[in-house]
Amino acid sequence: MAFFSGSRASAELGAVQTAIGTPDANVRDFAERLALFFAGANGSFDGRFAVSNRALGLVARPYFPDGELGRAPGPLSRPLALFSPFSNGLQSALIVQNLAASLGNINLARCIFLPNHPGGSNRLANGLQIFPGAVPIYRGATLVGAIGVSGDGIDQDDMVSFLGLHNAGVRVGGIGLPPAAIRADQIVVPVPGGNSVRLRFVNCPFAPFVDTAEQHACQAL
Repeated sequence: MAFFSGSRASAELGAVQTAIGTPDANVRDFAERLALFFAGANGSFDGRFAVSNRALGLVARPYFPDGELGRAPGPLSRPLALFSPFSNGLQSALIVQNLAASLGNINLARCIFLPNHPGGSNRLANGLQIFPGAVPIYRGATLVGAIGVSGDGIDQDDMVSFLGLHNAGVRVGGIGLPPAAIRADQIVVPVPGGNSVRLRFVNCPFAPFVDTAEQHACQAL
Protein backbone atom coordinates (compact mmCIF):
# COMPACT_ATOMS: atom_id res chain seq x y z
CA MET A 1 0.00 0.00 0.00
CA ALA A 2 2.99 2.26 0.47
CA PHE A 3 3.91 1.45 -3.16
CA PHE A 4 0.47 2.09 -4.68
CA SER A 5 -0.16 5.19 -2.56
CA GLY A 6 3.10 6.71 -3.75
CA SER A 7 3.83 8.56 -6.97
CA ARG A 8 6.24 6.01 -8.47
CA ALA A 9 3.95 3.00 -8.96
CA SER A 10 3.18 3.42 -12.65
CA ALA A 11 6.72 4.41 -13.63
CA GLU A 12 8.32 1.55 -11.74
CA LEU A 13 5.89 -1.06 -13.06
CA GLY A 14 6.57 0.28 -16.53
CA ALA A 15 10.32 -0.16 -16.02
CA VAL A 16 10.32 -3.78 -14.82
CA GLN A 17 12.89 -6.00 -16.50
CA THR A 18 13.39 -9.75 -16.75
CA ALA A 19 16.11 -11.58 -14.86
CA ILE A 20 18.42 -11.14 -17.88
CA GLY A 21 17.81 -7.40 -18.12
CA THR A 22 15.31 -7.17 -20.98
CA PRO A 23 11.94 -5.34 -20.73
CA ASP A 24 9.32 -7.50 -19.01
CA ALA A 25 6.20 -6.91 -21.11
CA ASN A 26 4.26 -9.30 -18.87
CA VAL A 27 4.43 -6.72 -16.06
CA ARG A 28 4.84 -3.46 -17.99
CA ASP A 29 1.47 -4.00 -19.66
CA PHE A 30 -0.28 -3.54 -16.33
CA ALA A 31 1.04 0.03 -15.99
CA GLU A 32 -0.60 0.88 -19.31
CA ARG A 33 -3.83 -0.79 -18.25
CA LEU A 34 -3.93 1.25 -15.04
CA ALA A 35 -3.52 4.49 -16.97
CA LEU A 36 -6.32 3.59 -19.41
CA PHE A 37 -8.61 2.37 -16.63
CA PHE A 38 -8.38 5.62 -14.66
CA ALA A 39 -8.39 7.90 -17.71
CA GLY A 40 -12.05 8.85 -17.23
CA ALA A 41 -12.01 8.75 -13.43
CA ASN A 42 -11.49 11.63 -11.03
CA GLY A 43 -8.30 10.09 -9.64
CA SER A 44 -5.68 7.39 -10.05
CA PHE A 45 -3.01 5.38 -8.24
CA ASP A 46 -0.49 8.14 -8.88
CA GLY A 47 0.29 9.49 -5.42
CA ARG A 48 -2.71 11.78 -5.10
CA PHE A 49 -4.80 9.17 -3.27
CA ALA A 50 -4.25 6.81 -0.35
CA VAL A 51 -4.72 3.30 -1.71
CA SER A 52 -5.86 0.47 0.55
CA ASN A 53 -5.67 -3.24 -0.17
CA ARG A 54 -9.46 -3.22 -0.48
CA ALA A 55 -9.23 -0.70 -3.32
CA LEU A 56 -6.35 -2.54 -4.95
CA GLY A 57 -8.24 -5.83 -4.83
CA LEU A 58 -11.26 -4.33 -6.56
CA VAL A 59 -9.18 -3.48 -9.63
CA ALA A 60 -7.38 -6.84 -9.55
CA ARG A 61 -10.47 -8.99 -10.07
CA PRO A 62 -11.60 -10.60 -13.38
CA TYR A 63 -14.76 -8.46 -13.37
CA PHE A 64 -15.05 -4.77 -12.59
CA PRO A 65 -17.26 -4.03 -10.73
CA ASP A 66 -16.42 -7.22 -8.85
CA GLY A 67 -19.18 -9.81 -9.09
CA GLU A 68 -21.03 -8.31 -12.06
CA LEU A 69 -20.87 -11.04 -14.68
CA GLY A 70 -19.94 -10.06 -18.20
CA ARG A 71 -17.95 -6.98 -17.21
CA ALA A 72 -14.40 -6.35 -18.39
CA PRO A 73 -11.59 -7.31 -16.02
CA GLY A 74 -9.99 -4.85 -13.65
CA PRO A 75 -6.72 -3.43 -14.97
CA LEU A 76 -4.56 -5.55 -12.66
CA SER A 77 -6.39 -8.82 -13.43
CA ARG A 78 -6.26 -11.39 -16.19
CA PRO A 79 -9.46 -11.78 -18.26
CA LEU A 80 -11.70 -14.47 -16.81
CA ALA A 81 -10.87 -16.95 -19.59
CA LEU A 82 -7.19 -16.73 -18.60
CA PHE A 83 -7.68 -16.24 -14.86
CA SER A 84 -6.59 -18.90 -12.36
CA PRO A 85 -5.01 -18.99 -8.88
CA PHE A 86 -1.68 -19.46 -10.68
CA SER A 87 -2.16 -16.59 -13.15
CA ASN A 88 -4.40 -13.93 -11.67
CA GLY A 89 -2.79 -10.78 -13.03
CA LEU A 90 -0.12 -8.43 -11.72
CA GLN A 91 0.23 -10.34 -8.45
CA SER A 92 1.41 -13.50 -10.22
CA ALA A 93 3.17 -11.73 -13.10
CA LEU A 94 5.56 -10.04 -10.67
CA ILE A 95 6.88 -13.34 -9.26
CA VAL A 96 6.52 -15.76 -12.19
CA GLN A 97 10.21 -15.54 -13.13
CA ASN A 98 11.30 -16.41 -9.63
CA LEU A 99 8.73 -19.21 -9.43
CA ALA A 100 9.85 -20.73 -12.73
CA ALA A 101 13.51 -20.51 -11.70
CA SER A 102 12.78 -22.18 -8.37
CA LEU A 103 11.01 -25.06 -10.10
CA GLY A 104 14.15 -25.48 -12.20
CA ASN A 105 16.38 -25.49 -9.10
CA ILE A 106 17.73 -22.05 -9.96
CA ASN A 107 18.02 -19.61 -7.07
CA LEU A 108 17.54 -16.04 -8.30
CA ALA A 109 18.92 -13.35 -6.07
CA ARG A 110 15.72 -11.32 -6.36
CA CYS A 111 12.04 -12.12 -6.23
CA ILE A 112 10.84 -9.16 -8.30
CA PHE A 113 12.70 -7.06 -10.84
CA LEU A 114 11.39 -3.56 -10.24
CA PRO A 115 14.00 -0.79 -10.40
CA ASN A 116 16.06 -0.48 -7.24
CA HIS A 117 15.57 2.48 -4.94
CA PRO A 118 18.70 4.17 -3.48
CA GLY A 119 18.82 1.66 -0.61
CA GLY A 120 19.55 -1.16 -3.06
CA SER A 121 16.25 -3.05 -2.92
CA ASN A 122 12.89 -2.35 -4.57
CA ARG A 123 9.51 -1.32 -3.28
CA LEU A 124 7.81 -4.67 -3.96
CA ALA A 125 10.71 -6.93 -3.04
CA ASN A 126 8.45 -9.69 -1.72
CA GLY A 127 5.52 -9.28 -4.09
CA LEU A 128 2.09 -7.94 -3.32
CA GLN A 129 -1.19 -9.14 -1.85
CA ILE A 130 -4.61 -8.32 -3.29
CA PHE A 131 -6.67 -9.40 -0.26
CA PRO A 132 -8.04 -6.62 1.99
CA GLY A 133 -6.35 -5.89 5.30
CA ALA A 134 -3.75 -3.17 4.66
CA VAL A 135 -3.81 0.63 4.75
CA PRO A 136 -1.20 3.34 4.18
CA ILE A 137 0.16 5.38 7.09
CA TYR A 138 0.22 9.16 6.86
CA ARG A 139 1.73 12.01 8.83
CA GLY A 140 -0.83 14.66 8.10
CA ALA A 141 -1.19 14.52 4.31
CA THR A 142 2.25 12.92 3.79
CA LEU A 143 2.65 9.21 3.08
CA VAL A 144 5.15 7.62 5.49
CA GLY A 145 4.48 3.88 5.29
CA ALA A 146 1.80 1.22 5.52
CA ILE A 147 0.56 -1.60 7.72
CA GLY A 148 -1.09 -4.90 6.85
CA VAL A 149 -2.62 -7.74 8.85
CA SER A 150 -3.94 -11.20 8.07
CA GLY A 151 -6.35 -13.19 10.18
CA ASP A 152 -9.78 -14.79 10.20
CA GLY A 153 -11.82 -12.91 7.61
CA ILE A 154 -10.99 -10.10 5.20
CA ASP A 155 -13.50 -7.62 6.67
CA GLN A 156 -11.97 -8.24 10.09
CA ASP A 157 -8.51 -7.68 8.56
CA ASP A 158 -9.71 -4.34 7.19
CA MET A 159 -11.02 -3.34 10.60
CA VAL A 160 -7.90 -4.34 12.53
CA SER A 161 -5.53 -2.45 10.23
CA PHE A 162 -7.82 0.59 10.01
CA LEU A 163 -8.72 0.85 13.72
CA GLY A 164 -5.23 -0.21 14.78
CA LEU A 165 -3.66 2.65 12.83
CA HIS A 166 -6.25 5.12 14.09
CA ASN A 167 -5.77 4.09 17.71
CA ALA A 168 -1.98 4.11 17.37
CA GLY A 169 -2.18 7.65 16.04
CA VAL A 170 -4.34 8.72 18.97
CA ARG A 171 -1.89 7.18 21.43
CA VAL A 172 1.49 8.19 20.01
CA GLY A 173 0.57 11.21 17.87
CA GLY A 174 2.11 12.30 14.61
CA ILE A 175 0.85 9.42 12.46
CA GLY A 176 -2.53 8.05 11.55
CA LEU A 177 -5.02 7.37 8.82
CA PRO A 178 -4.88 9.37 5.60
CA PRO A 179 -7.23 12.35 5.42
CA ALA A 180 -10.69 11.25 4.29
CA ALA A 181 -10.50 13.55 1.26
CA ILE A 182 -7.61 11.62 -0.29
CA ARG A 183 -8.68 8.05 0.45
CA ALA A 184 -9.26 5.73 -2.50
CA ASP A 185 -13.02 5.70 -1.85
CA GLN A 186 -13.08 9.21 -3.32
CA ILE A 187 -12.14 7.80 -6.74
CA VAL A 188 -15.16 7.30 -9.00
CA VAL A 189 -14.62 5.16 -12.11
CA PRO A 190 -16.99 5.30 -15.11
CA VAL A 191 -18.19 1.93 -16.42
CA PRO A 192 -19.93 1.07 -19.71
CA GLY A 193 -23.63 1.90 -19.69
CA GLY A 194 -23.30 5.41 -18.34
CA ASN A 195 -22.86 4.39 -14.70
CA SER A 196 -19.93 4.80 -12.36
CA VAL A 197 -18.42 2.89 -9.44
CA ARG A 198 -16.80 4.32 -6.34
CA LEU A 199 -13.81 2.37 -5.03
CA ARG A 200 -13.77 1.35 -1.38
CA PHE A 201 -11.14 2.11 1.22
CA VAL A 202 -12.08 -0.44 3.89
CA ASN A 203 -15.11 -2.60 4.58
CA CYS A 204 -15.45 -3.15 8.32
CA PRO A 205 -17.98 -5.55 9.94
CA PHE A 206 -21.04 -3.58 11.03
CA ALA A 207 -21.24 -5.21 14.50
CA PRO A 208 -17.77 -6.61 15.16
CA PHE A 209 -17.47 -6.86 18.93
CA VAL A 210 -18.65 -9.70 21.17
CA ASP A 211 -21.00 -8.81 24.07
CA THR A 212 -21.64 -5.27 22.92
CA ALA A 213 -24.25 -3.62 20.70
CA GLU A 214 -21.70 -1.20 19.22
CA GLN A 215 -21.99 -0.93 15.45
CA HIS A 216 -20.08 0.73 12.59
CA ALA A 217 -16.77 0.90 14.48
CA CYS A 218 -14.95 2.41 11.48
CA GLN A 219 -17.54 5.03 10.62
CA ALA A 220 -16.61 8.72 10.74
CA LEU A 221 -12.88 8.06 11.38
